[in-house]
Amino acid sequence: MSSVLTLHKILTLRIELVGSEPVIWRRLEIEDSVALDEVGLAVQIAMGWEHAHLQAFTNLSPYTELGSKSAIKWYDEQMRAESGDGESLEDTTLGQALRVANDELYFEYDFGDDWIHRITVESRRETKPEDSKYRVLEGQLRAPLEDSGGLGGWSNKLEIYRSTERSDEDEDTVDWMEWRGGPWKAFDPDTFDIDFANARLKLLANGFTGANAAGQWTARFHEGIRQYLSLVFAHCHIGLEPTGEQIPEWFVELLQPFTALVEMCTDQGITLTKAGWMPPAMIAELMTHCELNGIDYERGKVKREVDLPTISIMRDVVIKLRLIRKYKGKLIATKLGSSLLQDPLAMVRYILNELRSVVTKDVEVDATFSEWVLCAGGYNLDRYTKATTEAKEFVHVSEVLKNFGYWDPNLRAPISTDSYIPTTELWHVIGRIMDFKYSNADNRQAIYDKRQEISRFILEA
Repeated sequence: MSSVLTLHKILTLRIELVGSEPVIWRRLEIEDSVALDEVGLAVQIAMGWEHAHLQAFTNLSPYTELGSKSAIKWYDEQMRAESGDGESLEDTTLGQALRVANDELYFEYDFGDDWIHRITVESRRETKPEDSKYRVLEGQLRAPLEDSGGLGGWSNKLEIYRSTERSDEDEDTVDWMEWRGGPWKAFDPDTFDIDFANARLKLLANGFTGANAAGQWTARFHEGIRQYLSLVFAHCHIGLEPTGEQIPEWFVELLQPFTALVEMCTDQGITLTKAGWMPPAMIAELMTHCELNGIDYERGKVKREVDLPTISIMRDVVIKLRLIRKYKGKLIATKLGSSLLQDPLAMVRYILNELRSVVTKDVEVDATFSEWVLCAGGYNLDRYTKATTEAKEFVHVSEVLKNFGYWDPNLRAPISTDSYIPTTELWHVIGRIMDFKYSNADNRQAIYDKRQEISRFILEA
């Protein structure tokens, strides 16, 4: 019987932050065929760095042997072009580098703070079909905060953080540490979150893209943004491949107003007023049938579309969905709309596909996807409950959007928590109906749970 020669190996590496006391370390499994630029990302994710600074590998310790003639340093192509020095990260595999380094490499991250990592090979084995490209096996302590001033600065900050007697300046330092360590979870310098690290490594192995809506959204961005989004996705437990889950029954019922409006536009259609509005009687019929009375503030007893923004926007959205159209002063159902009326579930699937398949790069689309991600992770977006016990955890959508470089034209500044951030019209209408149907003054958690469930379904199913 012939055997298949396995060319690549799975390495078990021990990674130590040189000079840390107690030692901050990880044990990482990784394929030896991975290029060093990607190895650097894997090391950063395993340690807890954010890929916000330059990186390099060397075969000798930068502290003691940097001037040695036998020193070899690997940089990315841009740095090599600028300095004319070093070998290529992109064109060298981990296995190749370890062979010339006698199984001990040094990884330097942030040339200002000088975080030096010693990487040693503990074992090698044959690859198996079920192997992950990267996997953290164990580790100790979280990495220092970015920009904390190297090991000396980090040690000083930890001493302040753990002190029971603080000056005003010390309190500022603690505030900075908690802000810099957030907003996704409470800052804890003594805890290494191995599940979070492996979730990010899984996303890295897939190139931070995938086949579901979340994965297709990330594919639109350059690598740096995708790496940032992997941090958010890992905190929110979002995968990038389809889960195949069924549409929640309550969501099918929630979209009834869309179907009802299309149905009202069949046969003779809806004759519009001279001003182009739907007649009050038709609006009253629609709102009563779908139990939407009270969804908007109404100035009088007559239901006028001009006073009902949710209904007005819904009408525009259904037109944009190509389910109805204007024709000779009427709203009439399209051929597509009429056919989907025969299968309510098909109607919901169609609306969902339109909702999640928007590829236009603009603040409304990216704000909508950002909202889904945060809601799916269980974060509360209602700023009015930020300080209340009802809120699980408050994170503003701008926390994600600011990384895309969007500018607030009203404030003449980058998007912030003070910015008005719009979503797509379709999601705005669905959100308005959902809030109206499921918000409960005695149980605000109910609407948070609904938003979490449907957001995760939209992104992953």
